[in-house]
Amino acid sequence: MGGAPGSIASGAGRMRMSDSIYPASTPSDFQAFAALVREYVAWCRTRYQHHAWFVEQVFGHQDLRLELTQLATEYGPPNGRTLLARSDDQIYGGGAFRRLPDGTCEMKRLYVSDRFKGRGTGRRLAEALIDAARTDGFLLMRLDTANLLTEAIQMYRKLGFRDCAPHRDYPENLRPHLVFMELPL
Repeated sequence: MGGAPGSIASGAGRMRMSDSIYPASTPSDFQAFAALVREYVAWCRTRYQHHAWFVEQVFGHQDLRLELTQLATEYGPPNGRTLLARSDDQIYGGGAFRRLPDGTCEMKRLYVSDRFKGRGTGRRLAEALIDAARTDGFLLMRLDTANLLTEAIQMYRKLGFRDCAPHRDYPENLRPHLVFMELPL
């Protein structure tokens, strides 16, 4: 599909012709990604309000406040990549991967704004992140997600991710509520 030069083709489907997926490269791109991550956190707090303890502990354990100040370093070259979905001039989705100490990579922060859901953008972002990780020479992509995020888990399984042993250290009380997955690239 169309998009800005350097955009990652989105394929056919429900995305509109004016939609594109492209790599974040400027400070404003990473600011837009930070805004999406904050929107995602707010969405989690609302959707899982009856599990507020879990949402707060996970984001606290991940040190999200610090992460948001270091997005370009954490999820930009050479440590990873961030991809954004844009419709006209509005960024409405994004996701990233980062290099892990063992040489694998980890998909993080995949999110599409509510009003743009149902267009296949989440899957296209995930596929583009997988392709970018392959291009960057990674052989294995990992992720972790809350067992509450059933739609995301279903999508990851359809993309070929399989459950695996934990690859990140989480407090014992959180582990039963997390799903760890990996995909050979």
